[in-house]
Amino acid sequence: MIKNSFRYYTAVSKISNGDWRAQLALATCETDCLTKENWVYHGPLFPDIFWSKSGSLLIHNDTHRYLFFNDSNIAIAETRDLFNYTLTNHFLLRTRSDYFDSELVEAGPEPLKLSDKNYLFLYNSARRTNKVNPKPNWTLEYNLGWTILNGENPTEILARSDQPLFSPELDWEKCDNSSSDWADRGLTPSVIFVEGWKQTAEDTFLIWYQGCDSTIGLAELKLYFPSSSHANITKSVYIYFFAYLFTFMLFFL
Repeated sequence: MIKNSFRYYTAVSKISNGDWRAQLALATCETDCLTKENWVYHGPLFPDIFWSKSGSLLIHNDTHRYLFFNDSNIAIAETRDLFNYTLTNHFLLRTRSDYFDSELVEAGPEPLKLSDKNYLFLYNSARRTNKVNPKPNWTLEYNLGWTILNGENPTEILARSDQPLFSPELDWEKCDNSSSDWADRGLTPSVIFVEGWKQTAEDTFLIWYQGCDSTIGLAELKLYFPSSSHANITKSVYIYFFAYLFTFMLFFL
């Protein structure tokens, strides 16, 4: 039985002029959370913001709790009670020209602690691509990036990936015109998107991600620190990413 669960979700609606609106919202449950009726919906966290989505909560301690969110640049909000959130004037991450995250950065799952007491934070990102694909006017490729956040002050970035940790490579991740049968099965070509993760051992994680908005895959992520690098992670950290076969398909087209 799942207890005391907080769930962040994105409510998408179409407004009167035909534009789409996304609002990051909150639902909570105290007991028997596999039953829909036990969930309480609290509505949008930022009702005055037109576009907000992809929330990643970090409970650093009893007094410092952060919500990293959004999909253009990653904004920072603070909370004490997990119900009310104050938007800061700072961004955790911004896009970078001429990098794999030049078009957007979007919060991934919650940051998790490493053996050196700093946090690893995964984020989804996109850049422009000229790969031919079956989706009209689609010119983005999604990639996975990482940052190391200061274990004492998680709003401070100690290191950030120069190259993507993971990019679409397999046919069910690419779904472009080179992907054989998968050219007709995926919803959105050239997309890998991390949805959740779990620590399985020290500096070792299982990651659930989706390909082409159509399949779910499983990967293993391992970090290795040279013995002298714990004091300065910006110089030495090795990250290995092992992608397994997809676990199941959500649907076929």
